[in-house]
Amino acid sequence: MTRSTVAILALTALSLAAACGGADDRDSQRAVTTPESQSVMYFDSTVAVIPGAKPAGAGGAAAGANGADIFTRCAACHQASGLGVPGAYPPLAGSEWLNNNPEVPIRIVLHGLQGPITVKGTSFNNAMTPFGDQLSDAEIAAVISYERSSFGNHSSAITAEQVKTVREATKSQTGPWNPKDLQGMINAGK
Repeated sequence: MTRSTVAILALTALSLAAACGGADDRDSQRAVTTPESQSVMYFDSTVAVIPGAKPAGAGGAAAGANGADIFTRCAACHQASGLGVPGAYPPLAGSEWLNNNPEVPIRIVLHGLQGPITVKGTSFNNAMTPFGDQLSDAEIAAVISYERSSFGNHSSAITAEQVKTVREATKSQTGPWNPKDLQGMINAGK
């Protein structure tokens, strides 16, 4: 092996150790201990993991759910301004996917979305993870209602009953939606 190959392998090993924090099954304190107060969302495969959140599914009680509070989980990608991240995550401000047919954002939040999408004439190709197993119908209704009435949007509120209906109708959906599957629905409920 050349010196440069050895150096690259050593740097790669150090990078991997740093990326995972260096913990392994012998480091029981680090491998087991997670601060309860941690509130940073992270991604585990195709599911967004919200520390401290309990899976709610269709039955979770969330009367009085605060859409603005729930939206803090969404702001990492869509930004607190709702303007998204150019080239990466689409805006919610003025989004036809959010503001037209209320069933479209419900489907997206429940099951996620993956593939090329055009929002307000700009193309994006990223993935949104599903939140249907982590948020109750009332929480999904609250966060979508918040988004549909913020960032200059003036669309109608979503009800927990609407979310429940869409959840039941789409229960066979096992993976993220492809934008092509929802494209025809955007203007249907306007």
